[in-house]
Amino acid sequence: MTSEWNHFALGEITELVIDYRGKTPKKLGGDWCKQGYRALSAKNIKTGRIVQAETIRYIDESLYRKWMKDEVQRGDILITSEAPFGQIFFWDSDEKIVLSQRLFCVRIKPEYDARFIYYYMTTPEFQSELDGRATGTTVIGLRQPELMKCIIRCPEIQEQKVIAAILSSIDAKIIANEKVNDNLAA
Repeated sequence: MTSEWNHFALGEITELVIDYRGKTPKKLGGDWCKQGYRALSAKNIKTGRIVQAETIRYIDESLYRKWMKDEVQRGDILITSEAPFGQIFFWDSDEKIVLSQRLFCVRIKPEYDARFIYYYMTTPEFQSELDGRATGTTVIGLRQPELMKCIIRCPEIQEQKVIAAILSSIDAKIIANEKVNDNLAA
């Protein structure tokens, strides 16, 4: 079936890439604080979820304005560039966050279904392509130009929407079941 789908380089279907991987509070004349805007890094992203919440740092309003010239929006896709490499997260919130270490944010053009693209990025096919474009021996990583060359295969928009809706409903059921299990365990 996917052989009949169109294929595009990720860069062709991307409206915006946010890449602030080199920024730190010190470089911007500030410091971390106890509350404010969450600064997510690669260690906080595992495909489909935010992990290690206790390690998330925060910055204040003025530092946020300096750091995040382009803001993460609902429907954007976060991708870890290294350590861990190739983890994917769909941002489904209006919360303003900071992209910290080793994270890209990709905004998909509106003529494509961003949630479908997210699900495609989690497939073994796409992950294999990421692996093939990665460099490094001790720490495996991916540069932005190589990420943008990765191939995305997708059907027409209506089919993208149907597939994304089905997978989203399955994810919602998994999350609900995990919450029930956590409550029962407590």
